[in-house]
Amino acid sequence: MKRRIFSILIIFIVFFSSFGFLQAADLTIPDGTLVKISINSSLSSKTAKQGEMVKFSVVDPVKIGKTTVIEKGALAQAQITEVRGPGKFGRNARLKMNFLFVMNKKGKQVPVTLGEEAAKINKQEGYAIGASAGGFLLLGPIGLVGGVFVKGKHVDIDKGTELFVEVGKK
Repeated sequence: MKRRIFSILIIFIVFFSSFGFLQAADLTIPDGTLVKISINSSLSSKTAKQGEMVKFSVVDPVKIGKTTVIEKGALAQAQITEVRGPGKFGRNARLKMNFLFVMNKKGKQVPVTLGEEAAKINKQEGYAIGASAGGFLLLGPIGLVGGVFVKGKHVDIDKGTELFVEVGKK
């Protein structure tokens, strides 16, 4: 009798543990899944360097059904691809980043990008990281001469600035 109960218990444990394993293995995060992140430290066009890595943290957990696949606080990373200082005619500085990955619950890198949907939501939510100055087009000939002496501003991104990225590659 004890042997039968023990055998049933073993079968029960093996069956449910393998079911859970298979279920977890099937969970892939679909391309286009939005992930809200915030920058971990301040960033400025005064000090940023091309090639520098920038760390972010996930703001809200990402779930597929009831299963969390990306936890709150998970690391996300981007690389600065361009730094341009402020210029004449009021042209502001510019920082460009290539979003690389976010870590999933299993500790694996999931590629992310600033896709169309993320960019649209960032704009709607007012999460713009930088602004461009196109006002010099309306200055006329006198304004153009005077614009040589008008210098743009540096881009400063405060710690905790939030934005959305999407799962998927460029």
